[in-house]
Amino acid sequence: MTVFASSHLQELADELRRTYPFYSPYTDVDFHQLPITDKHLIAGNRALFEHPDAGRVIESFTSGTTGVPLRCVKTPEEIWKLSLTLYRHRKKWGLPLRHRMLLLSNRLLAEPRSLRHYAELMIREEPHFIQGRASALCALAEYMRDGGYSLPSSLLFTQNWGETLHGSQKERIEEVFRVPCVDYYGLEEFWCIAFAGQSGRLEIDESSVYVEIIDSASGLHVEEGEFGEVLVTSLIMRSLPYVRYRTGDIGSIRRDPETGRLLLGLLPVRTSQIRLPGAQVHSAVFRYLDKFFWELAAARGVRQFQIVQNTYTSFSVRLATEAPPSEFGDVQTKLSAFLHQAAGKPVKLSIETVSRLEADPVSGKIPSFVCRISSNEEGE
Repeated sequence: MTVFASSHLQELADELRRTYPFYSPYTDVDFHQLPITDKHLIAGNRALFEHPDAGRVIESFTSGTTGVPLRCVKTPEEIWKLSLTLYRHRKKWGLPLRHRMLLLSNRLLAEPRSLRHYAELMIREEPHFIQGRASALCALAEYMRDGGYSLPSSLLFTQNWGETLHGSQKERIEEVFRVPCVDYYGLEEFWCIAFAGQSGRLEIDESSVYVEIIDSASGLHVEEGEFGEVLVTSLIMRSLPYVRYRTGDIGSIRRDPETGRLLLGLLPVRTSQIRLPGAQVHSAVFRYLDKFFWELAAARGVRQFQIVQNTYTSFSVRLATEAPPSEFGDVQTKLSAFLHQAAGKPVKLSIETVSRLEADPVSGKIPSFVCRISSNEEGE
């Protein structure tokens, strides 16, 4: 289905044709006839997508969830607009203009030392909200509950980002912190796509993004409420445009007849955990390798990557490239050290090169981490 009819879409199509070489051949076509894009297409045709007069930009990197990380660029003005979009949503939950945020790191929050650091930081800095992945918020909530910590009266809400927020996690977080746990859906490429409203449902920010749901096989829009592939067009980003951009997620959209807001439903797919004897570490720790894998792709032609846990201390790295495994000894050394730190003990790691990686049949994504240890398997 088409999310909304707006002359702005056709104006955007005209601007794309005038500004970016990639879109110049698409004359006299409707916005919805523009090609569907993804990070592979943009990375492979970078010069055709970048704005010729972007000026100073700030770079960041996506995760490798759908292949290798993408180098993102944003101008200071774009960052300001994207930040303002997020603040508008947080303001609905009571956030003042001058506020304090506690941002939880992805790094090994299961470690008591790290959890203690954040618990003490929370007491000392009295944040208005805590932002982190659902697994990290849960870990901190349980640590503070078990440690008998007092909560600062300043806390207004907690905010999940980057993971599916499951009902049991939401209940646990809210039970401990005694404030709402709100959900957020976005991408590093252009930040906010949807933010939870007071009903708890994800509301698409139609002032900053245009969302389409399509059938992957035909490329046609599906009916309202039906699940399909999520495409997003940023109405803010110009230094690097994201138009009809594949998010790698499966979702549905429908217009709330009472509020008029456009609601987004996502197909929940639980992210794999690094499994250890008696413990688990969320695979979000691999976000610290985003730039490393991007450089590996840029310099050595690795198209995709995937880390696989076979046993508690045995891992393999699958690289989509024509080069033989023997050429990646340095990668093996670096990742072995990283996984040693994550697992808390030495690990075995092998390098495997393949022509391509297969996408998950449910989510349509190529997960950057896969755990093959069964739930009832004994540790080594």
